[in-house]
Amino acid sequence: MAVRSVAALCTGVGFALAVPQTACSQDIEFPIEESEWMLRNLRPTGQPVIPVFEGWMTRPDGTHDLCFGYFNMNLEEVIDIPLGPDNYIEPAEFDGAQPTHFMEVPEREGRYFCLFTVTVPAGFGDGRVTWTLRQRDRVFQVPGHTGVPGYRVTDLVHASRPLMAPALAFVEPEGPTFVGKRGGTAGVIEAEAGRPARLTVSVTHPEEGDRLATGMVWWGKYRGPRGQNVQFSHQVRYFTAAEAEAGIVAETNVTFADPGDYMVFVQARQGSFIDQCCWTNGYLNVRVAP
Repeated sequence: MAVRSVAALCTGVGFALAVPQTACSQDIEFPIEESEWMLRNLRPTGQPVIPVFEGWMTRPDGTHDLCFGYFNMNLEEVIDIPLGPDNYIEPAEFDGAQPTHFMEVPEREGRYFCLFTVTVPAGFGDGRVTWTLRQRDRVFQVPGHTGVPGYRVTDLVHASRPLMAPALAFVEPEGPTFVGKRGGTAGVIEAEAGRPARLTVSVTHPEEGDRLATGMVWWGKYRGPRGQNVQFSHQVRYFTAAEAEAGIVAETNVTFADPGDYMVFVQARQGSFIDQCCWTNGYLNVRVAP
């Protein structure tokens, strides 16, 4: 099985693939051909999901958050990979934060940026946290680490522009407020298969900081029974700076086709994902009855 460095894969890859600048300089290995990331290899179905390490952030307490996303190279096919031998993080103490449902290529951003973080202790040094995905008899791995200063990304405040991660609060169901990529989890809430459940979040500027600029709030399936079985009545809510002045309320009705345990995510952000700043992740556990 051939193993190639991502540096080779990034040769000739443009903005359309939404490959972050850090990804093209890091030492990541994938068992794929050098042309795998090329835009011409996007297909309706049959292509892999590639895990991506975005970079790392340092918290005031000295711990570090390693930021991961993914690139589904299918224009139409969603892929489910349950936690276990085909979807795991090593060392095992960090396993379990990753998604199991991988959505098709999004229209605007090209892929899914920093959907989750893994927190490692201060002094982690040259240690690595590796995310592995196995699909169609092929293995894709990406190591996250804090060893290279150039991989350090901004979590809360943009270095050169007056942007910062918004405060995201669950309103319906009522829940806590989060700020930053680490985000937080709300729930568990109860729902019934085939019957819409109402979800509402508010997005405001942080207690200390500049007002929000233009941005978006969007929802998606993070985990749950296999299939494209979660529908949102309003999956994306764009907002202007003027709207943000009074705070944004983003509402959606979510319908689960099948019973089971689910997790949905919501991201609120301003600015560009390519900046690696500034957005907040939220997660909601849902138990769906027949």
